[in-house]
Amino acid sequence: MNSRPSARRSLFLLAGRCLSWAIAATGVFMLTIAAIALSEEWFSQWAGRRELSTPALSGNRVHASSGSPTSGKSVRPARGTPLGTLQVPRLNFSVVVLEGSDDAILTKGPGHIEETAFPGELGNVGIAGHRDRHFRALRNIQPNDEVILTTKLLTMHYFVDSTDVISPTDMEILDPTPGPTLTLVTCFPFDFIGSAPMRFVIRGTPRGNTYAKR
Repeated sequence: MNSRPSARRSLFLLAGRCLSWAIAATGVFMLTIAAIALSEEWFSQWAGRRELSTPALSGNRVHASSGSPTSGKSVRPARGTPLGTLQVPRLNFSVVVLEGSDDAILTKGPGHIEETAFPGELGNVGIAGHRDRHFRALRNIQPNDEVILTTKLLTMHYFVDSTDVISPTDMEILDPTPGPTLTLVTCFPFDFIGSAPMRFVIRGTPRGNTYAKR
């Protein structure tokens, strides 16, 4: 008479064990995916710094009004190529910038927005990054902070003129500018759970219109 309750109890126990195993397996799978992503990010940043390492600056100065150290448009590198390092000394912030701004690139580091000026050209250089990863430190940036963009050819010193919160549709922030400009873009609010609805924009320009040439 007790066989049916016992069978039901056994089925419930088996179902519970299967559910526990499934949850555990899902957790392990998600942790594995996260670990792989972090490993790719670390390796990309490490490899980028190694590739970009060059001798110390020569100290020669080139005026931005002359058009930049190279004349005309620079040859665009392949997607994912390390372009340079972006630094904010006050925040102890330093990260390698890659060419391209799609999701696959931005998981590895901030990316140069393809339709904007190339580092070293006159105009508006746009760089995007994730608010919860590489650009998280920028939540504490302030006006007049120095932002340094260093490539294999030159170092560009910008100073923050403004920060703003805009709609994702306000793409005019990436429009060309007559002089050297740096535009950093990330999602906002920084602590938002899920897909953040706004964009945080940092605009900077050089002081004295000079670049330091390597």
